[in-house]
Amino acid sequence: MTKRAKRPRKVVTLRRIIQAAFVAFALFVGARHLWMGSGLTGAPSFDAYCPFGGVETLWRFITTGTFLRKLHPSNLILLAATLVTALLTGRAFCGWICPLGSVQEWLAKLSQKLTGGRRAWLPLKIPPAIDKPLRYLKYLVLGGVLWNSVSAVVPPLEPFCPYKTLFHFELHSLISWSVFSIVITGSLLVERFWCRYFCPLGAILALFNKFSFIQIATDANTCIACGLCERACGMGIAGLPENIHHPECIRCLDCLDACPRPGALELRLPHSETEKENTGFAKSRS
Repeated sequence: MTKRAKRPRKVVTLRRIIQAAFVAFALFVGARHLWMGSGLTGAPSFDAYCPFGGVETLWRFITTGTFLRKLHPSNLILLAATLVTALLTGRAFCGWICPLGSVQEWLAKLSQKLTGGRRAWLPLKIPPAIDKPLRYLKYLVLGGVLWNSVSAVVPPLEPFCPYKTLFHFELHSLISWSVFSIVITGSLLVERFWCRYFCPLGAILALFNKFSFIQIATDANTCIACGLCERACGMGIAGLPENIHHPECIRCLDCLDACPRPGALELRLPHSETEKENTGFAKSRS
């Protein structure tokens, strides 16, 4: 490995450690509630550990001061922490912390290894004409959840939540088995299937990518337009690096790790002098 590649590789290794830690924690919490029950331990329900629960119960809390069944003040605390993280780093929660996102990423890597490594036919590359409209589905899911949360008693997403299905081992109904099968199969076929098309929390966090405190910046004078960053993108964002501030970017930094040119892609504060000089990046590459 060359000297210039060590810094981003260390960041990638750190991300993987953090991902594994949060997946292990989610499995621990799920197993603990499955075996002991929240009633015996005095702990909140499994649902209380999800930041999106704060979105689902926000209307109930504002209007009545109470929470939807199975939710807890911890949901609002986690939601607030997630939003603060988004203000600082954009959609990095999805790429570094979310256990469901990590499992999907690992399933895609598994399918790649099983079907030929670098020349693998999986995960699939969805044509933009199909992929782009499908990405708006998560905003419809978010709208449906918000609408139903006004009159809900339990979290509206609960019966269809893959996070709870996978980490709380809730496979007791046709719906839960269907959700499990669709998410696992979808993640083997398309990297981060749920993140791309259905995750309502991802729909909220995507709004922060344009103005987060820390962003990925491009240097038009250094980039050689090799396309390696686009090939490395697990979210399938087209038009990189020109499209580096895309709402779907989860700040995984795989693009930085793949880039062969030091300084072509860097983490920077927004509106830095270097970034201002490169606002015409697309024009300079044409």
